[in-house]
Amino acid sequence: MQLGNDQGIAMMFSLVALVMLSILLVSLLNLGSRAVETTETIIKRTQSQAEAEGAIHVAIFNLVNNEFATKLNETGDKLQVKFGNQKIEVTINNACGRWDINEGDLNILDALLTELGSAEHTGFIEGIKKARAMPNGFQSTNQILSVPGLQAEIKQRLLNEVTLQCRSDAIDKFSASSTLRRAIKKFLDGYNKFPPQRIYSVAVSNAKGPGTYSSIHAYIEILENPEKPFKIIDWKVNE
Repeated sequence: MQLGNDQGIAMMFSLVALVMLSILLVSLLNLGSRAVETTETIIKRTQSQAEAEGAIHVAIFNLVNNEFATKLNETGDKLQVKFGNQKIEVTINNACGRWDINEGDLNILDALLTELGSAEHTGFIEGIKKARAMPNGFQSTNQILSVPGLQAEIKQRLLNEVTLQCRSDAIDKFSASSTLRRAIKKFLDGYNKFPPQRIYSVAVSNAKGPGTYSSIHAYIEILENPEKPFKIIDWKVNE
């Protein structure tokens, strides 16, 4: 009887050990599978970002060679560029098609706010003047949201009409919105004035599956210098 009991207990422990080993093996297999999936996602994310960066540089090449001029006027701001075997959509905007917060003519701002539906904004313009007088001026377009003296909904609409990157009091009317064109047309000197530089906002988003999204937003200045044809003003990567 004792021998039978011992054998039964031994068999039970063997079965328990076998179950535990099976569970451990399955867990290891699952970990290995997840590790492979994670590695594949990392590789695809890296490829996604590399393709986005490549598309930005192809767009810069076309801007330097003025190959986008007609297409931008015809199709708006979204264009396709070819990078390797991929066709990637690039969003391009002329930064000087907007009113510059730090350098723009305040008379044009007054007219622009009227076009946006504001009846009274003297206090807001005074707030803009005070912020400009600070050592660093405006550092972000979103800072206008904290300037008092203007309705919140009009501030939100104004965000679509302003920039920090043009660094000029002139506006490129061919790239400006219809609202901003109406505002600057009230000032003939400003309407016939063009920015001294070509500065573009270039943005690309790309993905090769779940968890691989990558986007790049850059500001590029096109220079009239064959040895240094462009300058990167700003370059931000978001994943």
